[in-house]
Amino acid sequence: MERNDFIKSLGLGIALVCTGSCLSSCGSKGSDPQPDNPGGGGPSTGTTASINLNNQLLTVGASLTINGILFIRTATGNNATSFAATQAVCPHQGGALNWIQANNYIQCTLHASKYTPAGAILAQPNDGGTTSALKVYTPTVTGNTLSVTV
Repeated sequence: MERNDFIKSLGLGIALVCTGSCLSSCGSKGSDPQPDNPGGGGPSTGTTASINLNNQLLTVGASLTINGILFIRTATGNNATSFAATQAVCPHQGGALNWIQANNYIQCTLHASKYTPAGAILAQPNDGGTTSALKVYTPTVTGNTLSVTV
């Protein structure tokens, strides 16, 4: 084999190997996240967020995001049932979630997905995609501190 033929065959072999590995990495499995679901879940396991109830979330309808957790005061009183806590990022495409007190729902800033404070879907995104229910966390109250540990 001449040097020129060897270089051509070597180049073709490398191109085939590279193409094969690129195509195999582009494949998908049933366990892969959905392409229109880059927002994924909420904060990572072990994340903790705490709020001082003496100066935060003082009124019904107040909300606050800390460490990827959206806290909402849903009722008066400083007991755990007066609060809701969900992931603060939309599972559809990662938009920030805001509490809309006037309508009593959580809404995504990107595509207007809507959720209940319990994480259930009220409205799918307005871009034609689909979303999933929000991760909901159990708040605890100790003294005047509201906490959630994921």
